[in-house]
Amino acid sequence: MSIEIRHDRCAARISALDGEREVGYVTYSISEGTMDIEHTVVLPEMRGQGIAARLVDRALDFARDEGLKAVASCSYAANVIAKR
Repeated sequence: MSIEIRHDRCAARISALDGEREVGYVTYSISEGTMDIEHTVVLPEMRGQGIAARLVDRALDFARDEGLKAVASCSYAANVIAKR
């Protein structure tokens, strides 16, 4: 199994895909130079494989590349940010 991470800027969503099946995603919003990671979701049967971490890492990379401050309403993403 190879998980592909795709970023849809228009939808403010980063998806994890197994083939064409979405197995996880992160949603975010951007306002006044700050990116808020709002939700991190991974299908129950796909958990424990590092997918959520990859999604949040991609979101944080995007924030950095765009010069945005990253914050998280999502508790999982907040824990990832705190460890960085």
